[in-house]
Amino acid sequence: MEKLAIGIDLGGTAIKGAIIGVGGIAGDVTRVPTDAHKGGQQVLSNILSLIDELIKGSGRDASSFVGVGIGTPGFVGSDGTILGGAENLPGWKGTQIYAPIAERFGLGVSAANDVTAVALAELMFGAGRGVKNIVCFALGTGVGGGIVTDGKLYKGTHGMAGEIGHIVVETDGVQCTCGQKGCVERYASATAIVNMAVDMSQDAKGDDLTPFAAEVRKNPADVTSKMVYEYVAKADPIAMKVHHKACKMLGRAVGIMINVMSPDRIVLGGGGMMAGDIILDTVRSYAARHCWPAIFERCEIVHAQMGEDSGVMGAGALAFEEFG
Repeated sequence: MEKLAIGIDLGGTAIKGAIIGVGGIAGDVTRVPTDAHKGGQQVLSNILSLIDELIKGSGRDASSFVGVGIGTPGFVGSDGTILGGAENLPGWKGTQIYAPIAERFGLGVSAANDVTAVALAELMFGAGRGVKNIVCFALGTGVGGGIVTDGKLYKGTHGMAGEIGHIVVETDGVQCTCGQKGCVERYASATAIVNMAVDMSQDAKGDDLTPFAAEVRKNPADVTSKMVYEYVAKADPIAMKVHHKACKMLGRAVGIMINVMSPDRIVLGGGGMMAGDIILDTVRSYAARHCWPAIFERCEIVHAQMGEDSGVMGAGALAFEEFG
């Protein structure tokens, strides 16, 4: 009989849950409201109800599952207590999630930061298959990530490892919300790309006022990273300047992680990779300048393969890693 796990992906507005097999999602993905505004205990209650719904809908009893995996915003302590970092979930900090699930269902529970868990999804189901050491960068509104060493997710002593978006890539650079200056998140996230596009367009003068810069000046509030890369495809000089700044900084962070971890693969994913090979190829070229050549030659830099359900699949992979 196939081994099965329950994967739960906790988001600010919805909780996604699915039964996960060793080959991927073994059924439909179920969504329920998070009800974040009602506090941490209500969120926990909704998770418990979703797990119950998934078990009953499977036609099996709880003992048929190896365990429950949960991807959550914030950081999770070794005992299953939320340590913080989930500002979009009021009252979630301090919530104990392992004991209530174990008591109700008799199942082991493993949890990790939601973005970090995606690294396990890539290892088990996607771009990390066939190797044991990967570092994932998730490029979106911010920059998150996850580290897998010897086939296991590296959580760190207090569950806070993998904050690779806050690698400093420029001394005294752009102020970051974490308190540092020059974090890669301030240059390579979708938010940062938009900010750089607006700033560079406003500074453009005379012959430097390209079609892209002129368009940005008309409606700066409507600029998106997708728009930037539409003009990159047209080789607009200002758009290309934004692109190269973002990739240069991301390449520095990638190079640092290659030097530190010597992984088999660096996996680049998230909505920020929608432009495809132009980002991957440019990041490769910059990363090569920021790490030891012998290590770089032995590390692949590849696209992520997981889609919108990567979070719930990564959560299931957590359960397999811990209990399967």
